[in-house]
Amino acid sequence: MSNTKVRYKTKIISILVTVFCAIIGPSTGWVYQLSQDILLTTTVAIFLSYLLIISLYKLFNSYFLPITQLQAYIDAKQQGQSNLSLDYNDPNSPWTALGIQIETLFTKSTPASTQLIDGLFQHWPHPIALFNDQGKLTLFNHPMYKQLKTPLLRGMTIAECGFTVNNKQCSHAKLNQDWQVQRIVLSDAKQILISASYIGHQLQDAKRQSQADLIRILSHELNNSLTPMASMTDTLLTTETLNEKQTRQVLTRIKSRSESLLRFIKSYSELSRLPAAKPQYFDLKNLADLNAAEQNIQFSFAGESQCFADKLLIEQLLINLFKNTFEANKDQPHVTLNSFAQANTHILQLTDNGPGFANLEYAIQPLYTTKKTGFGLGLALCNDIVQKHNGQLLLANTDNGAQITIKLPQGGTLK
Repeated sequence: MSNTKVRYKTKIISILVTVFCAIIGPSTGWVYQLSQDILLTTTVAIFLSYLLIISLYKLFNSYFLPITQLQAYIDAKQQGQSNLSLDYNDPNSPWTALGIQIETLFTKSTPASTQLIDGLFQHWPHPIALFNDQGKLTLFNHPMYKQLKTPLLRGMTIAECGFTVNNKQCSHAKLNQDWQVQRIVLSDAKQILISASYIGHQLQDAKRQSQADLIRILSHELNNSLTPMASMTDTLLTTETLNEKQTRQVLTRIKSRSESLLRFIKSYSELSRLPAAKPQYFDLKNLADLNAAEQNIQFSFAGESQCFADKLLIEQLLINLFKNTFEANKDQPHVTLNSFAQANTHILQLTDNGPGFANLEYAIQPLYTTKKTGFGLGLALCNDIVQKHNGQLLLANTDNGAQITIKLPQGGTLK
């Protein structure tokens, strides 16, 4: 019961108590003045109080009981219960007439097809709401009412039901991140279906799996680095006289292992905190030439030199791709970059002269690698950079080596 209803009920009770006192006080005083008998006055007061209490109680119930019944009936109907009816004690009461009108609205006959759809919706375990072409609520099931915890009436708009629609995205304040809300426009474009699915368990499972993968990879890298370092340190500590040459060798290897571990941590942190793309026109050929020269890569460029993208992110992408080429073929690494437009897409196609990808299915997956000294983060980082531009990264093997195709939308919306 709302606070407004409680205050109104309290107000009515206060009025009835005031009426009771206004009648009992003067009446008992009048009886005492006439009889001057305390016992008689007390008896009359008790009898009169009993009659007044019974009368006022019946008056109170005759006013509030029908309202309570109507409210309970409407709430039950809104929750989808269909086997309910109102019980009328006084057929001549105005409350009875109002109850009949409300019951008629809820029991109004509907076509068989509508009854079938309504029945399916009511037994569907997930929250569902159906709106017509004017955005007015026509059907909803009990799970939707239970989850939103707000009154739903047929005829309410999508906004009045609490849903926010932004393009194709739909959300509701009562359906948090553990829920997936879908807005589906049916084929005839005359009905809009909004459904919600609870994905909290899947999200928790994915989170636990991600944490397990991270712990597994970190444990592997830490063990690979710290175990040899601990062994070498133990060897030095058990030697009575430290040999300078041997000590330098051990410290050099410890330094190398530490730097490798730090590079891994840096690479992983970069993967998880990429900035938003800020596109601008820049000379792609010049940028690629400079980075290829820095990594001793023989480089060939053909096509459109101007590129509209985030220059810093694209440079990071090129650094990782050139590094992969150098590690795959250190003798004479060579990369060919073709840049061209196709419809509304800017395509960058890089081909190297290496052995190609060992496993195309998992090559982009973070922390997957076939290299002895790799971390499996380079291509994952490149893929994230392309996705920041709402683009697509494709991998393939050719007769000459690995081929990477990057599709960037021209003038597209960026993340």
